[in-house]
Amino acid sequence: MRLLESDGQLIKVLDRDAIVALDPSLASAREKIAGGIHCPTDETGDPAKFTRALAAKVVGRGGEIRTGTTITGIETSGDGVAQVMTDKGAVKGDAYVLALGSYSPLIARTIGLSLPIYPVKGYSLTIPIGNRPAPPTIAAIDEHNLVAVSRFGDRLRVTATAEFAGYDTSHKPADFAFMKGVTEELYPEGADYDRAEMWAGLRPMTPNNLPEFGQRRLRNLYLNTGHGHIGWTMSHGSARITADLIAGRKPAISMDGLLN
Repeated sequence: MRLLESDGQLIKVLDRDAIVALDPSLASAREKIAGGIHCPTDETGDPAKFTRALAAKVVGRGGEIRTGTTITGIETSGDGVAQVMTDKGAVKGDAYVLALGSYSPLIARTIGLSLPIYPVKGYSLTIPIGNRPAPPTIAAIDEHNLVAVSRFGDRLRVTATAEFAGYDTSHKPADFAFMKGVTEELYPEGADYDRAEMWAGLRPMTPNNLPEFGQRRLRNLYLNTGHGHIGWTMSHGSARITADLIAGRKPAISMDGLLN
């Protein structure tokens, strides 16, 4: 938190009464709360909603987005990428960006690139608020239990757990019992917990928690991958860095420690 404060974020340390005053939905859990750290300049959002809106902007400006398309290989020629092969034909361009999350090292390996990115499995619940009277009003993290709760309009998004399971994304109800129990204990009237939707996905983690940027051996292939569990958080800055590198400009964001 001090690191965030040094970067310009506002950080406040609050006692339990101040926490409950900030979010009255925590009133029933008051005696279980020691206190909290409040960052009023922090924000949350819905990545899926944002991504769909961004896609519409891209198409509206003449870009093309191909969904339901699987990359089958990358063809190289000399010191560059010649084309990307997909199950719906070849794609050619002047520059290519590798941004495949946890799957980036698999495709990179086929062209002789080794990326230190490992899939770490995470779980989330999306729970409708329904007619419950006391949903959370702000996002919160239970630091003791490492459970995060965000309010997305008429839904709650709850995330927790990280495990090494290879590329397995399967899950069962028991995997979500702890995180659901923690959330229900904090917000007993916060959501319709019996209607929770379960999901598991892979976080592209690196050993130092820093993403991979720039070129590796191939002049027209740029990396923008390995963002761990905060990919959307870093997506805007990462896109600016990548665009600047492709354009041959000095990145607007400092690259100290980010380029190998």
